[in-house]
Amino acid sequence: MSTEVSPRVARAKEIGVDVEFRVVDALGPVRVADDSDAYYDAVTTSVLAPDTVAGDLPIRFGVPLLEVGTEIETKSAKRRTSNGGDQTIAGRWLFKGRDDGQHAKLLEASAYYALSVYDDVDGDRELLAVAVVPASIVDELLRDRWYSIDRSEGTLARLSWTHVFDRLGGDGR
Repeated sequence: MSTEVSPRVARAKEIGVDVEFRVVDALGPVRVADDSDAYYDAVTTSVLAPDTVAGDLPIRFGVPLLEVGTEIETKSAKRRTSNGGDQTIAGRWLFKGRDDGQHAKLLEASAYYALSVYDDVDGDRELLAVAVVPASIVDELLRDRWYSIDRSEGTLARLSWTHVFDRLGGDGR
């Protein structure tokens, strides 16, 4: 079995890691997970709340605060993405493993998602917004969106950022 990664998958992974570090920086009292194979990307180092976040990036909280040691999985969506043709649509987050994969582990651990939206600006990624939401609330948003796949994750779900953020920027999208 080949372990080569396609250039498209490698590029998506690179973007995900870059945005992950940007989200961790934006949130403040959060560090990247020690184990790169963990089912989550980051952990709070002190209480995370709206008043502990520095900067002017819009960050929404699904709860008033997160305690020290809370596990956070970062998910990123590009503001606009190709629909396969000449048109673009709002980007989507991809969730894996409803029953026994990553999402299930996050639910079991009462963990959180940091759902981010970014845009490419002059070849650089710029965070537009982040929502810090319990995995249980995300689970409700994904209720009828799961579908089976023939890979180790078993199931996938996609969710447009427009289900969490009304609009981003001057064009209303």
